Formats: sequence, structure tokens, C-alpha cells
Amino acid sequence: MTKFLYDEFAKEYLVELCQDYGETVSSADVKSERRQVDILFTPKPNPNNSPSNTLGLLGKMLVTSCLLEIYRNGIQPDQILECINKLIDVKQNKIRAAKREKNEKKLPESPILWIITPTISDNILPQFCAIFRHKWGDGIYFLPEGFMTRIIAVHQLPVNPETLWLRILGKGKVQADAITEFKSLPENFPYRENILELIYGLLETLQQNQQKSQTLDTQDLEVVMNLRKIFRERLAQEKQEGIQENLRDNIISILEKRFESVPFELIDLINSICDTQELQRLHLETISVNSLTEFQNLIN
Repeated sequence: MTKFLYDEFAKEYLVELCQDYGETVSSADVKSERRQVDILFTPKPNPNNSPSNTLGLLGKMLVTSCLLEIYRNGIQPDQILECINKLIDVKQNKIRAAKREKNEKKLPESPILWIITPTISDNILPQFCAIFRHKWGDGIYFLPEGFMTRIIAVHQLPVNPETLWLRILGKGKVQADAITEFKSLPENFPYRENILELIYGLLETLQQNQQKSQTLDTQDLEVVMNLRKIFRERLAQEKQEGIQENLRDNIISILEKRFESVPFELIDLINSICDTQELQRLHLETISVNSLTEFQNLIN
């Protein structure tokens, strides 16, 4: 399937998170072959806010130019080599561009390659001399410095707010738990609503695929089941908000019919009420009050 769907979801997800902090190019071409990098990111010179303040570990990765390569299944050695080749292509493209602009004395900074994989086999890391660094924590491995490459094994990341944005790119239970955790964040949390829209879109597409083929792998089914639960909660919330909106509209409409016009201040006050029972009580009172002042006193 579903690999393509998750690839598209991962790219849209990272573009949404990264675009405030720099130039973000999804599916950028490299010239040596018709290959594409998943995400090519160039940070703003002087961002208003450090990305690490909002995006945790992901934000820490965005302080320098970088390539983000995201995999749906555990990465294999040949895929790591392919990613490194893409990094070399991007670096050479930047050097050629600097030469064309006659700016060879100040060659562009080489981007860092971040490979994000849901899992990784223990026997792969030694093949690339990838090592753990305490400063970065579990699940992050550094190849020798000349390769400018790091590997993030999402399933090994500690479960805390710093890693949440990356754990959403995991697989199976890791991803499902991260999405549930994300859904529980405060409603005004940065990027929450936009990211949830992407997640709901992923659920809708997965369900459509399930209806067409009647088959999804076990881990996809686990994600669908968890997303359905979250989606049902969202529908219940939207239903409640719809009931409240109808009550507000009815209250204002009845008051306008009874008293010809309703001051903007009172309309704003009615629209600010988010308790369904309170709105139902006020809806009943609209018939018996003798003036707008009396009605407003009922709110206060």
C-alpha cells in the first residue's frame, strides 16, 4: 500500500512543521539522476523563535541545513547508501551553483542527512560505524563525521514531549501511541489542528483502501483502529459544537424578533458561551424576559 500513502503523509507533515523556520522543499530533484530527496530544509538566518522550543528533538535538527529522508519500513544498508549518494548530489549541486554565481570563496555549508526509520536492525549500525552519543539520547546514531549523516531509530526514542513529533513518524504501536498522545495536547498547542487534519486525511485514505481491497497489514490495522477512536471523539466534539452554534443562532434570532435589534456587545457575549446546558437554559429564557437588559443579567 500503503507505503506511498505514508510517504506523502510524512512529507506533508514535516513541511507543515518546518516551514516556519526556513525554506522547505519537498521531493526536491537532484541532478545526477532523476532522484528526489524527501525534504530539503534551509533554515532562516534569524528566526523569531528557535524551532527546538516548539518541536523538541525535531527542532534541534532544524538549526542547520539538512536533508530529511523518511522510511515507512526498517531501513536496509543499500537504502542508507542511496541516501548518502543523494547528500553528495545535493552538496555538488550547491557547489556548482556557487561557481556559477562566482562565489567560490564562500562555498555553501554542507547539509546534514537525517535518516528517519521506524526500526533498524542491530547488525546494520556496525556496518556504517554508527555510534550513540549521550548528548542526543537513545535512538540517534552518528556515522563518521565526514559522512554528515545521522540515523534516527524511532522505536528506540524515549517517550517524552521532546520526541513526540518524531514518534508520529514511527510504525505500529509507536505511531498509534504518539498520535493518541498528540490528540491529548491542549487545543491551542502549536500546529495541533493542522497536524490532526493530516492525520484524519491519512485515516480516510486507509479506510478507503481497506474497503477496496479488504486487506491491510497488521500494523496498518492497528493504526486505523486507534485513529478511528480519535476520529469518533472529534465527531462527537464537532456535533456538540454544532448544537451550541444552533442554540446561539436561535437565541439571537428570537431576541431580534422580540426586541428588533440586539447590540453587538450582547451578541459577542452570547457567542462566547461554550456550555451547552447554559445555552439551553438561556434559550428557554428568551421567551419570558421583558427586556434585553434582563436577558443580559441572566448571563451575568
